Parts: sequence; C-alpha cells; structure tokens
Amino acid sequence: MYQSGNAHRLRYGASALLIVGSAALYRGALGAPGVPADRAKSIIAELEADPAERELVTPAVARARERLAQAEAEQAPDRAAILNDTALQWAEVARDLKRASLAEQASDRLEQEASALQTELARQRAAVEQAMARVGQARRAVQELQRPVAPSVGATGAQGSLPSSASAPAPEPR
Repeated sequence: MYQSGNAHRLRYGASALLIVGSAALYRGALGAPGVPADRAKSIIAELEADPAERELVTPAVARARERLAQAEAEQAPDRAAILNDTALQWAEVARDLKRASLAEQASDRLEQEASALQTELARQRAAVEQAMARVGQARRAVQELQRPVAPSVGATGAQGSLPSSASAPAPEPR
C-alpha cells in the first residue's frame, strides 16, 4: 500500500506540474500580444510588396488589418490578444492563398510542358516509323537487285545458248 501511495502522489505531482506549465505558457502567449500582431504585420507587408497577387489576397489582408485595428482599440488585454491572433490567422490565410496560387501556376506550366513533350514525342515516333518503313523498302529493293536474272530467249547473243556450267540458278519464290 505504501508504494501505491507514492505512485499516486507522483501522478498528482506530475499532473499539477503539467497544469502549472501549461498555464504559464498560455499566460506567456497572452502576455505578449505584440508578437502575433508583429508577425501579422510582417506577413501583410510581404504580401503587399508583390503586386501580382494583390487582388487575390486583398480580402484576407483587409480582414487582418481590421482585426489589428480592433486589437489596438480594445481595452481588455485578453480580447486584444484574441484579436491579434485572429489577425495573424487572416494574414496566414492570405499568405497561403498566394502560395496556392503560385503552386497552381507552376502546375499549369508543368502541364503545358508535359503536353508539348508528348506532342514532340508523337512527332519523333512518326518520323522513326517513316524511316523504318523507308529502310524496309530499301532492303526489299536491294534484295530484288541481288537476285540473279534468268536469261531470256534472244539475250544469248551469237552463241545461241549458254554452256551448261554457266546456267543460272532458279529464281527464289516471292
């Protein structure tokens, strides 16, 4: 029973330490309201520096700016901290929208490049197939030229006939 009592006390002690530590972290986050606001302002500044994506991120940036203004006007520190956190979240949403837009543009470029490569590959395959067909035709023509020709009547000249040792072999079947 003595050991189980110590284990029980250790569990309660660890739980209490965890609660106190969590409260300190939470209080530290609330006690530093400028940190989320500063991060939100930094993200907003980055987003506004890029005019290409301004139209896309403007609604989220406007909401972040509204929450920052509300936080500055707020008298209650806890509510100001919540508004600053909300402003940071809106700024991050705007940043994520920009990232998604850039990723989509990159995907579109890759898709266009892949399509162009597929078209070029099809052209190259057609060219190779045409070249192979020409090679096949040339081989058949060479084989035709290499076949011995049977002597025709009247093509023997003055002798009248070929000697038996010089007779031509029979033509190959086609």
